[in-house]
Amino acid sequence: MEAEKSKRAVVVGIFVAIGIVIFMIGVFTLGGQQKAFVKAIELNAMFDDVSGLQQGNNIWFSGVKVGTVRKIEFSSGAMVKVTLHIEKKAQEFIRKDAKARISTDGLIGNKIIIIYGGTPAAGSIEGGETLAVEKALSTDDMMATLQENNLNLIEITRDFKTISRKLVAGEGTLGALLKDASLYKELQGTIATLQQAASNSSRLTAGIADYTSRLKTPGTLANDLVSDTVIIPNLKQATEQLNLASANAMALADNLKDATSNLDNTNNPAGLILHDEKVANDLRTIIHNLNSSSQKLDEDLEALQHNFLLRGFFRKKEKAAAKAAKDSIAAAQKQ
Repeated sequence: MEAEKSKRAVVVGIFVAIGIVIFMIGVFTLGGQQKAFVKAIELNAMFDDVSGLQQGNNIWFSGVKVGTVRKIEFSSGAMVKVTLHIEKKAQEFIRKDAKARISTDGLIGNKIIIIYGGTPAAGSIEGGETLAVEKALSTDDMMATLQENNLNLIEITRDFKTISRKLVAGEGTLGALLKDASLYKELQGTIATLQQAASNSSRLTAGIADYTSRLKTPGTLANDLVSDTVIIPNLKQATEQLNLASANAMALADNLKDATSNLDNTNNPAGLILHDEKVANDLRTIIHNLNSSSQKLDEDLEALQHNFLLRGFFRKKEKAAAKAAKDSIAAAQKQ
């Protein structure tokens, strides 16, 4: 009996030891998941609605689990104070100006807190800071938004239904395009015309580009007109001279016109000679008489040269003239 009692005590002791081991393993496992046995610091966050967040929910930073929710309690003004238990090894990466928001682990999973943002200039957290928070979108808000979107979708569907009915009935421009073949052909013709205009515009643009490139070719008149600073002043000066010559020609034409008009007037000698036959005949007679008088004068001078009283004078004159001619010829030969 004693042996059986001892055996039974040993078995009970073994089961107790196994239970204690299992219990310790469970404690350490849960403690590891809850970050209960690691060095940590505490941060605070003030929310107006925690949306079902519970103590022990996880805290994530940059996709890595860095702590758990340590405590949830009410604060002043119906605000909820959440104490965050953050691992010491993540302290240097979380900045003082980082923000916290409540999110969901998966589509319908547990609530979690996500820490994000922060600038290097703000420095790392030291413990005890209160993080800024972002208001989380609650399930009720999402459902209200979905409901509103559903109503909008119904309105859009109703509008599409109305438009499609009018299109089928041939109402409006689009309906006419679907029903009237002639209108469709006219639209095709218009599009073809627009395409032709676009092609012409492209060719015109290419021509302008080619002309512009030729303007840049050195030695051409177009390039000289654009780049040479001397040609334009010369052209301006030539234009001014042409304008002056044109003005002089106009003045000369006016003078000729006046002279021509005076020739038609019998009150001046020129007009009288052109239009009065008697004056013209008298002028012819005067000219004939002058010619006769000149001929007689020549004959009288010839007779005087042969007169013995003046013969010596004319001979001396001829000798002097001959000597002067001889002297000029000799001087020219010396040169």
